[in-house]
Amino acid sequence: NIHHSNMTLEIAQINRYSKNTTAKLKIKAQNYFNAFIRDRDKDSFCISCQKSRVEQAGHFYSAGHHNHLRFNEDNVHGQCLRCNYYLCGNLNKYRINLQNKIGKERLAKLDLLASQKTAHKLDRFYLIEICEKYRKK
Repeated sequence: NIHHSNMTLEIAQINRYSKNTTAKLKIKAQNYFNAFIRDRDKDSFCISCQKSRVEQAGHFYSAGHHNHLRFNEDNVHGQCLRCNYYLCGNLNKYRINLQNKIGKERLAKLDLLASQKTAHKLDRFYLIEICEKYRKK
């Protein structure tokens, strides 16, 4: 067993991903996580426009600029394609509705995390943890 962050990975779990490069693991982890978000939010409307059905998992703080928030459940919510892609997240409405959804305290914590510009390298074991956590949900 390897203990990494909050989870203990079994050797079998690590071996399941042994043929995957770190880049491939990142894609796999993102796919499992996004599927979880879409499923979690499937019965609600787009976090931004509140009109359209959920089609994508949209990050409030972009994964590109805030890699450490890439797999943060408070940072990612169901969005329609129009808001997420064509309106670049429709972030003003996203923020208003995000506060309504998760509350002021959790949003303040998310803002604080976003302000902490730490270099966050996604290592193999962290990505395997994400895969294992969200693959089952």
